[in-house]
This record gives sequence, C-alpha cells and structure tokens, in this order.
Amino acid sequence: MNETITNLWSIPLLIVIPILTAIVVNLLYNRGRAIRAVSIASAAVLLVISLVSPYGFQWFTGQPGVTYDGTYTFNANVFSWKLSLEYYYGPLQQIMISVMSFLLLFVVAISTKSLKKNFGPYIALMFLTYLSAAAIMMVNDFYHLWIAVEIGSLLVAGLVAASGGGAAQKAALKYTFFSALSGSGLAIALALILGITGYANITDAINSVRINDLSGMYNVLYVSFAFLMLSWIYAGGLAPIHPLKSDVYRSAYPHATVMLQTQSKLTLVAIGLVLLRMFGTLPFAREAMLSISILTMVIGIVMALIQTDFRWILAYLIVSHSGLVTVGISLGTFRGIVGGLFQAVNDVIYMSLLLVCCEMVLYFGRGTSIKFSGGLAKRAPLLTVFVILGTLAASGVPPFNGFQSELILIQAALEQGLPEVAAVILMVSVSTFIALFRAIYSIFLRPGDELQQGSERFKLPGTTLMFLVALVAITLVLGIYPQLALNFLTESALKVVFVPWVP
Repeated sequence: MNETITNLWSIPLLIVIPILTAIVVNLLYNRGRAIRAVSIASAAVLLVISLVSPYGFQWFTGQPGVTYDGTYTFNANVFSWKLSLEYYYGPLQQIMISVMSFLLLFVVAISTKSLKKNFGPYIALMFLTYLSAAAIMMVNDFYHLWIAVEIGSLLVAGLVAASGGGAAQKAALKYTFFSALSGSGLAIALALILGITGYANITDAINSVRINDLSGMYNVLYVSFAFLMLSWIYAGGLAPIHPLKSDVYRSAYPHATVMLQTQSKLTLVAIGLVLLRMFGTLPFAREAMLSISILTMVIGIVMALIQTDFRWILAYLIVSHSGLVTVGISLGTFRGIVGGLFQAVNDVIYMSLLLVCCEMVLYFGRGTSIKFSGGLAKRAPLLTVFVILGTLAASGVPPFNGFQSELILIQAALEQGLPEVAAVILMVSVSTFIALFRAIYSIFLRPGDELQQGSERFKLPGTTLMFLVALVAITLVLGIYPQLALNFLTESALKVVFVPWVP
C-alpha cells in the first residue's frame, strides 16, 4: 500500500462511478426498487475501491513532469514540475474517503427506503455531493479545486432544496447566492498564484514560493491568501458565514445532512492544508486562521445552547465542531494537524450517529422541539440508548473517539503556549454535553402525558439499526484504539510540517 503509482486506476473510478450512478438513477426517476439496487451497489463498490486502492497519482492529459535538468519523467518518485492536472490518493485521502463511502452506503439505503416519490434525482444529488467531496480531497491543482468547490456549492443547494418545503428552498437560495463568493475567491486566488509562480499545480506552486525570493511580492501573496481563506470560510461554513451553513444543515433531511456535513469537513481539511502549506510561513497567516477557528467554535456552541429544537442544536454543533477541526490545522504543528485531521474523522462519525437518531424521532412522528416533546424513552428505549452514546462521543467523554482527538488538540495548544485555546476546546466539549443532554431530557426522558406517550413501542428499521450499531462500534473502537486512524494521519501531517511541497 506504500508504493507510489502514476496514473492510478482507482482515482478515475472514484470520480466516474458517482457520475454514472447519478445519470442512471436520474433516468430511473421513480422506480424505487431499481434505484435502491443501483445506488446501494454503487456505494458498496465505492467503499471497496477506497479501501483496497494503493496510493498514487493520476495525471490527466498524460503529460509527464519536467525534472531539474529539463528531461521528462512519468516516475512520481522523481521530483519534477507537473504540467498536467493532478489528483493524489494517499493515506489521508484513503481514511477520509473510506469513511465518507461507508456513510454514503447507509445513507442511500435509508433514503431509498424512507422516501416515497421522485427520489431518483435526489439520490443523484447525493452521489454528486460525494463526488465533489472526494474530488476536493484528492485534487492537487488549483483548477480542479476551484471546479470541485463550485460544483459542491451548487450540489449542497440542490440537496437542500430537494428536501422540500419553503424553509428548505429559502435556505438553498440564500446559500446559492452567498456561496458564489467562495468560488470567486478561489478563482482570484488561483489567478494571483498562477501569476506569481506560473504553476496551477498546488505542489509546484508551493515549491516555487519556497525556493524563490518573493519578498517583493508579499502584498500579492497576502491578497491571494485572503481570497483563498475567504473560499475556505464560505465552503466550510466557518464564522461569520455560520448562519447560512447551519440553516442548510437544519433544513435538509437529517440523513442528507450526514453527507452535507461530511462534505464540509473534507473541504475544510483539504483547503486548510493548502492554506497551511502555501502560506503558513507568512507572518500572521496561521494566527488569522486560528482566530476564525476559535470564533467559529465559540459562536457555534453559544448558538447551540440557546436553541429549542434538536435539529437546530445539531446544526450549530456541527458548525462549532468544524472550528475544532480547523483549530488543529491552524496551529500548524505536527500534533495540531494530527488532532485536527483526527477530529474531522471522529466528527463526521458521531455527528452522523446523532443525525440518524434525529431522523428516527421524525420518523416516529414526534417533533424535534424540546418545548413540546417528552416521554419518548418509554416507547423507543433503544433509540434513547443510541442518542445518549452519540452525545457522550460528541462531548469527548472516554472511552469514545471524541475524547482522543480533543485530547490531542488540547495537548497541541498547550505545547504552543496557548492555554486559552485549550480552555476554549474544553469549554466546547462541556457545552456540547449540556446542549445535547438538555434536548435528550426534553425529548426522551421528560415524562409526557398519557395520550402523548401511548402504549405502542417504536421499532427501529433494520437498516437504520444496523447503521447505528456500526457507528457506535466505530466510536468505541477509535476511542480505545486511536492508532487505527492515527496510522493514516501521521504520515500526512509529517509531510505538511517537514516536507511542505509533497502532497
């Protein structure tokens, strides 16, 4: 698995299969059984590919790299300037895309079972959302990064609008309007970087910045950093754009939000690492990234604490925990980057667990408002257990996975002489528990009236039960054996810190 292969076979498949699946299910439109079979089979194939794929590059257009002496090479182990558009699949990409593929498999299984009509286009949007996130994670050139971010923004709006209802369509419209700034910022950053370095390839542009004297171009570098950071903020939903992103999370079906929040986390990781690798040595660059991250954590958790609806609470917690991911990346140290990447993996897992639990509350015909709910624990005891376990994982309580990543982030902050950042991370962890348990008590544990409680017990659908069990198992396994994930992340963090021009 450690060999570096040029023109890797799996990378085109991870891009093409979602596109073909989207076309097929869209043509099938409302043929439920056929759509279910095609979508589950495609998601399973994507999961297998992501797990078994070796590591390597895909050089589109087949152009070789140019070495120092002017000769050409197709050998990825030889340093060269890449003339072609490039994708890279390594340990970081493997764990991120594998987790996303696993979530996609169960999300399409749940959605094809729960939706009743016109869900061919809806499932198509789901697969294309997966495509955009996978492309953002693998891409190693600014052109494809710009295209993937633009496509991803449109797909988020489409997936939310497909959830139906005036609120969802309004949220989608607002997000479409403002997300255009994300693509525009990335396009301007691309133009400036291309003008400074002459390279669209991210690796080559970073290497050019580091080996050439660009002291007279600092103003241009800072402007390109600012526009790329603007794209990072908009695409990932960081402060001050958090109201738009939280509205998207709340308006979509909870199972769709599983994919939306996963796409956001992968985007934050991918663009954040580019920012760090390319501009991390600029004065105040990491400080600016860290400030936005802390602001996102604080605002998100404060907003979650004052919400009176479980869906809104989860929406703002997703935003707040996005700040946890970017805090680690913004610290720019080996431990900080590992903690941020590990937090991204853990966050999409336990937030998916809580979102599926929220979907089951709606499935059982109960509202998610904490003002009028109550007594659900008696009728759905198993669901109550799952939502409590998800809360413990999200709150960083051992032995769940959230504890391990948050502990690494706290240690990284203390190593950098930033105890105030460590205190904010701890505050977010405690406040997450308070916000979630307040909702759990109101919806599940608080006694309801006899008419509201009823006598019939709610039974979880088989697919959903399997998904919840798998997610809980993953949170426990990664909490007890974090090295299973860290083995994939440490190599990528080392490359960012010590060899910044290697993908």
